[in-house]
Amino acid sequence: MTGETIHDLLKPLIGKSGTISLVVSRVGHIGFAVSEHKKLTGVEVCPDGTIRLERESGWAVIDPSEVVAVVWNGDAENSPGQFL
Repeated sequence: MTGETIHDLLKPLIGKSGTISLVVSRVGHIGFAVSEHKKLTGVEVCPDGTIRLERESGWAVIDPSEVVAVVWNGDAENSPGQFL
């Protein structure tokens, strides 16, 4: 997946609560909780092609070439369950 694709998928989620999950090849499922006090505040494609996710409580940098799926669950009370 490209950095631009992930950026475009996550940008509309800025300021929303829920769970963002990424499926990463050779690693598996990685989740980012975006609760009332840890909302996603920014998403950017860095010059080296990585994706930087900003949250009120910190940040994460992701290599988009290893991401095979992006999932968002806006219902913080219920898990989306198993997928892929």
